[in-house]
Amino acid sequence: MDERAWAALRAGDVQDPGLSEVLLRNTYRLEAGSHPALHAAGRQAGEALGLDMEVEFFQAQGSGQPNASLVHQGDRAVVLFEGPLLDRLTPEELTAVCGHELAHRVLWTLDDGAYLAVDRLLDAAAGDARTPQQYLETHRRWVMACELFADRGALVACDDLGTAISALLKVQTGLGTVDPDAYLRQAGELDLSTGSRGTSHPEGVARAWALQKWLAGEDVEVLLTGPLDVDAPDLLDAELLRELSTDFAAHIAQAEGLRTDAVATYAAGFADPPGPLGVPGGVVPRFDEPLAVRPVDGAPIPRPRALTPATRQYLCYLLLDLATADPEAGDAALIASLRLARHAGLTEYDDLADDELGWSGKRRAELIEAVTA
Repeated sequence: MDERAWAALRAGDVQDPGLSEVLLRNTYRLEAGSHPALHAAGRQAGEALGLDMEVEFFQAQGSGQPNASLVHQGDRAVVLFEGPLLDRLTPEELTAVCGHELAHRVLWTLDDGAYLAVDRLLDAAAGDARTPQQYLETHRRWVMACELFADRGALVACDDLGTAISALLKVQTGLGTVDPDAYLRQAGELDLSTGSRGTSHPEGVARAWALQKWLAGEDVEVLLTGPLDVDAPDLLDAELLRELSTDFAAHIAQAEGLRTDAVATYAAGFADPPGPLGVPGGVVPRFDEPLAVRPVDGAPIPRPRALTPATRQYLCYLLLDLATADPEAGDAALIASLRLARHAGLTEYDDLADDELGWSGKRRAELIEAVTA
C-alpha cells in the first residue's frame, strides 16, 4: 500500500463543520430533559463499551423505515433515529440499539483510526467501476464483519441475548412485538456454514445466530467466509488459493510417474513469483473434507474451510494440466494423476479427465485398472 495514501486516510479526526446546521435544520433534537429514558440508555451503553462522553440523539423527519445510525464525528457521538423506532422499543431494547451504534464508534476510534481508514479505503474501492472483484468481495465481507462487531456491542450494552435479538428484529421488521426464541429456532433450521448472502449486513437470522454462538464462545467466522470458493475470493482467500495451488502443484511434481523436468517446469509456474518448488511437507491434503488453512499475520488459527465444487474442479484441472504437461510421460503420468486424485479425495477427477481427453470406455477401464494394480 502507498504509505502516503494510508497516512491521508488515517489522518486526523472526522469532522463535518456543516453537520450541526444540517441536523438542526432537518431533524428533531432529542434532549435529555424531554427524553430521559433515551439518554439513560445511551449512558448505560456508553459505560458498558468504555465510552466516556455524552451522546447526542436526533430524530429524522418523515415516516421512513425504522432505523438508527451513527453519524460519525471525531469529537462527538451522534445517533440518528428514523421512522417510529423509538415508540416500539423497551428501555432495555433501546440500550441494545444504542450499544450497536456506539460500537461503530468504538471500532472507528480503535488503533488511532486504523479501522476507519480501512473502511474508507474499501468504501472508495467499492464505488469505482475499475475495482477488481477480489476487492469488492473484501469490502462485502468487511462491512458485514463491522455489523457483527456492532451487534456484539448491543449484547454487551444490554447484557441479555433475548433483548439484543428482539431489538434487532424490531429494527428490521418494524413490528412492535417479536419472539427472539422463535427467531433462534428459525436460525437453527439453516445451514449457515455456507456463509451469508448479505451485501452490507448479514441476514437478520444469521446475526441472531452469530450472537448466540459468540455468547457460547464459539467461532462465527464461517458466516463471513463460507467455503473456500475460487469463483468469489476476497483478498485473503486469493492468497490462500495461491498457496494451495503452489502446494498441490509441488505434491503433483513430486509424485512417482509425474517427476519429470517438464512437469516440474509447469508446476513452478504456480509459485508466486514463479520459481523452483520446494518439497511439500506431509501427505497430500484431502479436498473432500474441511481444509486446514494458515492464519494471517499472527492471527488465531482459523477453523478448517470446506471447498466449493468450483474449487474442487479447479484443483482437478490443475492436476490434469500437469498430468498432460509432458507428452513423453505418457500413460504413467495419467495413471499417477488418477492415483493422486484418489489420495486427495478428488472423486470427480476421473470424469473430468475423461471428458477433456475423450477416453473410450475401454481406455478408461485400462487406466483405472492400472491404478488399482
